[in-house]
Amino acid sequence: MIFLLTLLAFLPLPALAAPVVCPPGTENFPPFYDDATLFKGAMAAVADVQPSNQRLTGITVPHHLLAADLVALGFRAASGFRYKRIVILSPDHFHKTHKLYATTSRGFDTVLGPVAADIQAVRQLETNGDIVEDSCLFDKEHGVRAMLPFLHHYFPEAKIVPVAMSVKARRGDWDRLAEALKPIVDQDTLIVESTDFSHYLPQHEARRFDQQSLNMLAAGSLDGIAMLRQPDHADSVGELYIQTRLQRELFGAQPLVVANENSQEHTSDYVERTTSYVVALFGAFGPGFNNPARPKDRIYYLVGDVNFGRAMKKILVRDGVADKIVENILTLTGSRPLIVNLEGVILPNVPEAIDDMTLAMPEDLAATMLKRLHVAGVSLANNHAYDLGPSGYAETLRALDIAGIPHFGQGETLALADLDLVGLTDIDTNGSKNVDLLTPALLDRLLHEDARRPVVAFVHWGREYRTEPSARETMLADEMRLRGASVIVGGHPHVSSEAIVPLAGGDVAEVYSLGNFLFDQKAERSSGSMLELRVFAQGTVFTRLIPLPNYFEMGRK
Repeated sequence: MIFLLTLLAFLPLPALAAPVVCPPGTENFPPFYDDATLFKGAMAAVADVQPSNQRLTGITVPHHLLAADLVALGFRAASGFRYKRIVILSPDHFHKTHKLYATTSRGFDTVLGPVAADIQAVRQLETNGDIVEDSCLFDKEHGVRAMLPFLHHYFPEAKIVPVAMSVKARRGDWDRLAEALKPIVDQDTLIVESTDFSHYLPQHEARRFDQQSLNMLAAGSLDGIAMLRQPDHADSVGELYIQTRLQRELFGAQPLVVANENSQEHTSDYVERTTSYVVALFGAFGPGFNNPARPKDRIYYLVGDVNFGRAMKKILVRDGVADKIVENILTLTGSRPLIVNLEGVILPNVPEAIDDMTLAMPEDLAATMLKRLHVAGVSLANNHAYDLGPSGYAETLRALDIAGIPHFGQGETLALADLDLVGLTDIDTNGSKNVDLLTPALLDRLLHEDARRPVVAFVHWGREYRTEPSARETMLADEMRLRGASVIVGGHPHVSSEAIVPLAGGDVAEVYSLGNFLFDQKAERSSGSMLELRVFAQGTVFTRLIPLPNYFEMGRK
């Protein structure tokens, strides 16, 4: 039965459907699936994944049980907390609702046990009678029914409000449903978005559409999400929109995608038309967040300007200061690989007479800190790497090589396990009047043969203390996009961008500036963020921007 339902889910939907006639009675809908081992096996597969230690307010999971382990992953992540009510958003796959949305006050029996409806909340939702109807379509709606055994296992006390959404609904209709849901969504509610992503596409096309969807989610762009195509991007764009809007407006929550797979990954046979799956968590994700992750998905962190000289050196050598800063950073990264922009020259001994605008740092301190922070790559594509000329640059390379720390300069590639970073700078050595260094030939360094490996442009550009790109940076970003960059990450302004920006319909995620990381400037003048890159097996990337404290001021206290 499971195989047949999965197969049917890949077939085109019927253009017309017979009216649904609900039998009388209020008894539970009977079980839809009869194989408990499928659900138990999926839950066992994710038992080692740590639940979120901060309360989630929503999750996005697939409903094809070909990816049952991903459904379990989303519920497992949320299982560290209790919920009184769970709202399930699902497509109306078979066009059974007469109005734009359907719900039901009837409960459900499942192969693992019963799930009750929140009758009071359902009745509240049904007061919007012009758009919501009571329906028995849920008897056969796998978008809801596939959720229920997991829900019974992880949240046996919770009651549900199922909502099936018509494909006929448009953005204005999504806004009306969001407003109708607000009175029943509180701090004890989890919103479950049951949706699969790209449908009926070859795998290489599905990867592109998935990346666009991931970038729109990362940006939290309601306008961008509303422009996604159905079913190329998802089988319910309306769900993505409503989930994102409610999470932002009710909880101030942001998304974190922890899985993105394609149905081709679940079989060794060639699949001509595929379906993609996403698991996303929604929450505030403040300090101390444990960031649930599967071992198979690699996570990297990129940060901005680092210099261990000048006043930064003076605070790092104080008793306990370096330990305090390192502990704070490793709490954020979980000791995962970190990529930094190293501003300045590493020397065995820094001359006392060196001027403040020539950035240099002692080798012992720099190497020790980079190792303690688990730095996996140092970008030298910036305007301070040649502050002491070619000989100073050579000294820096020597020190990094001795310490075993990979590095990459102008036009060079740092090849990580499943990700390529290319260093680029549009600004010449400090004090030089040479600018606009990025030529077409240098930009062509972004062209890599293996399209399955995401390419990140780590670029030094712009103007100090400005978080908006000029026409020059806008043009360069578009040229990088055309050369296949998946992510564009900038530095130099000493202040951080506040958001991820999707370019060209979501083809590329851009963070114009990460600002400072470990740099001797106060918070009144500077700011910094860390960019989390989660790389999935099919070659897609999800980005998350994490605000950072001012570590210079932290060390001075």
